[in-house]
Amino acid sequence: MRLQAKPSPANDFLLNNGDNLFLLLPHQQIRNQRHKEKEIENPSKYQGLFWGTRKLMEGWFAIADSHALAPENQASFQADFVIAEKAYNANGKKITEEIFLPDGFPAIAISYYGEFSSITFQPEFDIRDRYSHNWTDYSSSIESGRATIGSQGVFATLGDSGGDISPLHQYRYKFYPQDYDRNDIAERWCFSPCTIKGKRFFIGFGNTPEEARTNYERLRNNYEELKMAKSERIRTFSSRFRLKTNNDELNRAFQLAVLQFLSLQFNGCLPASGDRWFAGDKGWLRDSMISLEAYFELGLYDKARQILGLWLRKENMNGEGVFADRLDPPGWRGFDGTLWLFRRAGEYALLTGDKKFFEEKADLIRASLEQIIDKRQNAKGLVRCKPYETWMDTEFTPREGFPIEVQALFIYDCLLLAKLFDERFADKLLRSSAIAINALQSFKCSAKLGGVARKYFADLLTGEMAKYSALTPNQLIALDCGVVDEELEADILILTKEKLAGKGIRTLAPDEVGYFEKHVGDGSYHRGNQWPVFNSMAAKREIKAGHTERAYNIYIYPLISDILAKNFGGIPELYNGDGTDAPVPHYQAWSLASFIVSCKEYERAVTRQTIL
Repeated sequence: MRLQAKPSPANDFLLNNGDNLFLLLPHQQIRNQRHKEKEIENPSKYQGLFWGTRKLMEGWFAIADSHALAPENQASFQADFVIAEKAYNANGKKITEEIFLPDGFPAIAISYYGEFSSITFQPEFDIRDRYSHNWTDYSSSIESGRATIGSQGVFATLGDSGGDISPLHQYRYKFYPQDYDRNDIAERWCFSPCTIKGKRFFIGFGNTPEEARTNYERLRNNYEELKMAKSERIRTFSSRFRLKTNNDELNRAFQLAVLQFLSLQFNGCLPASGDRWFAGDKGWLRDSMISLEAYFELGLYDKARQILGLWLRKENMNGEGVFADRLDPPGWRGFDGTLWLFRRAGEYALLTGDKKFFEEKADLIRASLEQIIDKRQNAKGLVRCKPYETWMDTEFTPREGFPIEVQALFIYDCLLLAKLFDERFADKLLRSSAIAINALQSFKCSAKLGGVARKYFADLLTGEMAKYSALTPNQLIALDCGVVDEELEADILILTKEKLAGKGIRTLAPDEVGYFEKHVGDGSYHRGNQWPVFNSMAAKREIKAGHTERAYNIYIYPLISDILAKNFGGIPELYNGDGTDAPVPHYQAWSLASFIVSCKEYERAVTRQTIL
């Protein structure tokens, strides 16, 4: 599937090797106007080549004969998930740069085609910790027509087929406008060990010099075969994951979203949270579990089982029965992720009939739930949270007390897991859920919309049982858990549509105190920005209520153009409150998962309508 876009520094493309090597490639590089030499660089320090969470390369420079391939002469950008291409018009000559990451091992190839005799290629390796390490942590050598460099325990071997290579040892300080806009002014340094002349350049990476050389040789000696193998993998994925609707635009967007969603992986399965500062990490428990619904929809149950197993381990549970919200480094700051974990574990067991998996984890889940019931659930049935324990985890949105989504997830888990536990513990879960359901009455609020009173759930009850009655999307999790009666659900969906819906769903209605129209940091993070992760929760309930086209028009369609034309296959973490782009990751796992889930629900709805 060939995709083409006009060059733009605002957009980027995520290319991967299927196993933790990521290249976040800007559609167009920029000139650094703050440097006298006005060098070519990336708009963001998070663009470049990453291996897990380690940035390996900033990028590279290329000169065709005597003409630099620069932002000013770039003509187009194309990609198809196997390669990415940038086309240039250098002094009237057409030149194409092709970038390829082979599947399964860390390496990259950059090739040039067109009207030139040779390319002078200069790679830039990331050494951002230049001043916190000894000079001995950096090394470079040239022998046998190839260069090998080392930087903080990661090594790279590079060369081409001709071996025309010259030492350079050039260091550059980097400044990135997009990050400066985020008040990120930390120093960044890059190192160019050499220049190489040729037409195709190979770089292999490894944890030892020997491993880097092996990966370099593997790519160099098997280049065409590796490209064919990757093309076949992408074709297989595209064929396997399709929507059966008559909407070609939606079908293409779905395929692209799936391809990028399955790229955000650690060791082949665990979804990382996203690109940029999330690139290659092991993910957050909450993000992973919310994203897991897309694995269910895609039929990737074996992968889902593997992901659940990575989190459901005794060493991941603390003394309060809470599971780690991060694995590396381990941390136990969040609480709602534990409830999402139990929800997905129960859903997996019932969807697949894999009772053996649940039996293996039952004692661990029981121990956690007993502590939650005994230590966190009060006499009225409400489950308490400490500050910063929910996804709204900044100092500006502490949410101490009883958040609505925590109550809904707890009720859902109790009802779901009662089907899987023995009768004695199932009775305890059912009793706890019964009083918790009654306690939901305390959250009910009312607001006027068009002269009509509409009911909804407050975002939070404080420890003193006072309502924080701001209109937020957290009540959509209650709808998603199925714990809301039809009349109240209808009102919540109307209020969401009229006051919160945009490209994503606002975390605060515009008429609420504290609403931000633009994302300016933690102060605005959960106070107005539009989050696509909630779109599927609203879309599913609208479809269930018979409003299929409303669900499509409001919660699916607004994202399609971004997926197809902006960041191919990408949906960002959030948009500004006014719907414009914000300085955030462009490929966010739970945003993509939400779109995938919405599409599958829409597909089922239109299929039912066709049959009827």
